[in-house]
Amino acid sequence: MLDKKNIQKKFEQSLTTYNENALVQKQMANKLVSIINRKKFDKILEIGSYTGILTKKIVDNFEFKNYCALDIVDSGEFVKKIDSRIRFIKQDVEEYKTDQKFDLIISNAALQWCNDFKKTIFNLYSYLNNNSLLIVSTFSCDNLIEIKNTFNLSLDYPGIEEIKEIFPRSQIIEEKMTLEFNNPIEILRHLKKTGVNSLSKDSFNLSKLKQLETNYNNKITYKPLYIKVEKRI
Repeated sequence: MLDKKNIQKKFEQSLTTYNENALVQKQMANKLVSIINRKKFDKILEIGSYTGILTKKIVDNFEFKNYCALDIVDSGEFVKKIDSRIRFIKQDVEEYKTDQKFDLIISNAALQWCNDFKKTIFNLYSYLNNNSLLIVSTFSCDNLIEIKNTFNLSLDYPGIEEIKEIFPRSQIIEEKMTLEFNNPIEILRHLKKTGVNSLSKDSFNLSKLKQLETNYNNKITYKPLYIKVEKRI
């Protein structure tokens, strides 16, 4: 089971550094927006709004009447600055329950922090109106494989076949993004400033970080996964 208190703590610590360092997450937000084939929505629910990287793109590109943003971190001030109409809820998505129905439920690089991805995404789907969209990005197997092989640390990322079992008619897109650094210390800083060090309560061992330089030439690989599900009548 993931330590949600530690995850919340680490992301609280990276609130002021996240936007500058979340290079992959920014590209993922752009991709999510590009695969939305509608321009108007009545109700939008965003999961994992955090500092509002995706929020701003949605506000700039789509029309809506109601917008609810949810995050485990108390980051409502970030999304409120983007648009005062947004209602922010501080809550773990795995504990979130609602009687409301939405026309767009969207999430960027957040659902990998769930203990039960399958149950969570199925619950989100149940909150959709008919003729509505569930669009999320997460990461696939072998994401940050360098960190996994070096530190034996990894999240339980969903596989494409697993997603197809839940949503047989879903559109799934997988990408690969490699970031290069000058030294292993830069990798450590990148992980810390984007909250990815939430995988561990402890600091990364510097001698292990040196192995990244030897084995992987100071590169880390992200494997973004995009899931688009349409709920039809």
